[in-house]
Amino acid sequence: APPQKHSTNSLLPPIDTTMVWEFIPGILLSGHCPIITRLFGKLLMVRNAVTCMVIALAALLCVSCSAGGDIRVVSIEQVSPGEANIVVRISNGDSADKTGYRMREGYIAFLHDDGTGIVGTAGAMEGASVLWSLRGVTYGTETYEYLTTDEGTTRFTRETSKPYELQRYEFPNEDVGALFVLQGQQTVDVLGTGGTLTSVANAGIFQNNGQCGSRIVSITDTKLAPSVALAAFEAYSAQSNDGEVPENMAVVVQLTDHDGDVPPVLAVAPMIDGLTSGQNMFSCEGDVVTMPSFQATYPNASRDNGLDANVGTMVLQRWDLSTGQRTIIPVVDAEGSAIELNEERTIHLYEGIQVGNEYRFISANGDAFAVDVTSGQGRYLFSIPSRSRDHSTVFQVTATGVYALEDRGDDRVVTLFYRPWDGEEQRELFTTSDLGRYLKGTALTGQMDIQSFALRPGWDGGAQ
Repeated sequence: APPQKHSTNSLLPPIDTTMVWEFIPGILLSGHCPIITRLFGKLLMVRNAVTCMVIALAALLCVSCSAGGDIRVVSIEQVSPGEANIVVRISNGDSADKTGYRMREGYIAFLHDDGTGIVGTAGAMEGASVLWSLRGVTYGTETYEYLTTDEGTTRFTRETSKPYELQRYEFPNEDVGALFVLQGQQTVDVLGTGGTLTSVANAGIFQNNGQCGSRIVSITDTKLAPSVALAAFEAYSAQSNDGEVPENMAVVVQLTDHDGDVPPVLAVAPMIDGLTSGQNMFSCEGDVVTMPSFQATYPNASRDNGLDANVGTMVLQRWDLSTGQRTIIPVVDAEGSAIELNEERTIHLYEGIQVGNEYRFISANGDAFAVDVTSGQGRYLFSIPSRSRDHSTVFQVTATGVYALEDRGDDRVVTLFYRPWDGEEQRELFTTSDLGRYLKGTALTGQMDIQSFALRPGWDGGAQ
């Protein structure tokens, strides 16, 4: 087992001056003047002159002392799921001013079926994801990991700052793994049920990640992860009989439960030109990983030759981790024709779920498919296009259908839609303008984005 790198954790106390920066944007948005009064009551305890100036600015910018709408903002220690069924993670991560002059900030919102609810000031994280399991709701910032239950919020301190999050996974033992990327490496922070936060580093870039049982594994190649090249070529030489060694290898590695920063190799195969995917989840049955992928028609496409790199077909990469080998299965429709992909119809960064032998998924672009993971027979189902160019629609899936949380853009009105996999019409579950106050941000934070959302375990209100 890897060395255990423990963090500190605590059930959050009442507001203190060390956390004052986390509450300024919430003050500006909520118009909750009693909070300002409390903060000024502590000014004599604050020695940092810059912090004092920011608090004063917050008071000047507070335009109302009465909260409006059906969503109220509170400090993170006051947040709890209550009767909510949807949790939304908001941050100014991707749209924040990279010059450093804008304050990094974010929120966690717990919403009821009608769109009303509560918002907690939770800090910023680019690519912020949120996971709702039976254990509670987990989410994070660059420096903290949070666990919110009906009993309150517990904060865990990261060993090192993690500025960009990729995905969260729940393990069979109810531990939660959060995957981050930074400067040529990916790390996994695991929040244990015993109250510990441990970290595992992995040198290299791993562009296809997912969970297989109690492990997080990644499908990458030796060009992006040169740290695993030696082990990959050794594994290939041991299983190959032709004596030929490819220039580059596709490789499956394990990102959790290992020593050092070089992840162990689980499977290898020659790299195929033009075969890509870009996912943070895939199907896993036993030791067999199956991932829908894009096979380019013109792997050598470039501006010089005028060929389109976005034109191709769907295939399945099927990796058997028990034998270390890969199979490529073309995906075809009921008539035996290839399912074509292009710039308008994609599979990149899908949200997926396996139902029987069928893997059902919807891409970040809003294109939904279903594929039999053994035969490769597939179906294009429908598309849910975003109505905003600047703010993406985000998705969650259940066995029955797709939930789409749409930020309309100009007025920042948010709508939750549901569409069944079987082709029935899309229907609206709720629309709220109250999140717009947080999404529009302030002069200090700039605009915010919905980074992700999650559903209460077992809730499938759209299917009712």
